Amino acid sequence: MTGHLRVAAVVNPAAGSDGERLMAALEAVGTAEVRTTRTSAPGEAADIAYKLATDTELPDIVVGVGGDGTICEVAAGLHRARASGCTAVPPLLVAPGGTGNSVYRGVWNDEPWETVTARVLGGGAARRTIDLARVEQNDHIVVLGSGSGLFAATLLAARNRPEKGRDLLMAAALAAMADHEPYQGQVSVDGMVVHEGGIVETIVGGFRYRGGLLNLVPESVVDDRLLDITVVTAAANMNEFARAAVQGHVYEVPGILSGRGRRISVTRTDGQPLLFEHDGEVMPETMPSYDIHVLPAALDVLTTADAPPWFKEG
Repeated sequence: MTGHLRVAAVVNPAAGSDGERLMAALEAVGTAEVRTTRTSAPGEAADIAYKLATDTELPDIVVGVGGDGTICEVAAGLHRARASGCTAVPPLLVAPGGTGNSVYRGVWNDEPWETVTARVLGGGAARRTIDLARVEQNDHIVVLGSGSGLFAATLLAARNRPEKGRDLLMAAALAAMADHEPYQGQVSVDGMVVHEGGIVETIVGGFRYRGGLLNLVPESVVDDRLLDITVVTAAANMNEFARAAVQGHVYEVPGILSGRGRRISVTRTDGQPLLFEHDGEVMPETMPSYDIHVLPAALDVLTTADAPPWFKEG
C-alpha cells in the first residue's frame, strides 16, 4: 500500500486531546489525503464506516480514532459492508484514542503511533484478516472480546474515577474486587460444559489483553476461526490471579479454567441478570445468559509486517 493514499478517519470526540494529537501525527506524514468525520452520538461510527465502505469513491484506509468501543463500532460498519457483498472493503487502521487501547495493542503491540503512521503511509504495514464475534441475544458485533462478573463490574467502577488511561482500569479493578461476590453460573463451549458453580468472572477473546496490560486470554489467536474463554472460578486466589495476569500465566493458577470453540455460552443459573460487557461497553442487566459465536475471517486490519504472536498467519 504505497503512493498517495485516501484515508478516512472516524473520530470519537470523546478522545479529546488524544484524538487531536493522533490526527495531527497522521496528517504530518504528508503522503495521504485525510478526510475526517466526527461522531455525534453512540452507535453512529458504525453507520459512518458502512457508508465509507460502500461509497463510490472508496478510501484506501479507514482509521478508527477512539477507545475500544469506538473501534468496535467502526469494525461493525466495515463488517456490515462486507457481509452485504462489498468485495473491496478498505482495511481498518486502529488508533489508540481510548483508555485501555487493548485492540491497538493486539494489532500493533503498543508501537508508538507516530511509528505506526509512518509505516502505514510509507507502505510498510501488512493487511491481515481477523475473526470477529457476534452476541446472539442482541446481534452486537464483538472485536476485542467480552467479559462477565467482576470484569464487567470493573468497567462500572471506572466511571467517575479521577485516574486516567490504563491506571484508571487498574484502580477500578481493585475497587471492584473489594466487595464483589461470585455468581452461580455455567459456562459451555460448543455445547460442552466447561464449568458449573461459583464464577468470579469470564473473559472471552478475541484479543488477549484487557486494560492494555493484563494478558487474560493468553492463548487466544485472532485469526484461527475460534474463540477462547478464561473462566475465573470461585476457587481461584485473586491475588495470585492478578499477578499471573501481568505475566500472561493465568492458566497456571488453580481455579482458572479455559476453553476454545466456535460458540461460547455464559449463564447465571440462579435466574438473576448476568452482568456482561463486550469491547468495554456494559450491557443492560436484563438477561441471565449470553451466547457468542465466532465470525471467521470477518475484518481486514493493518498491522506490522512481522505480526504479533497472537496472529496465526505471521
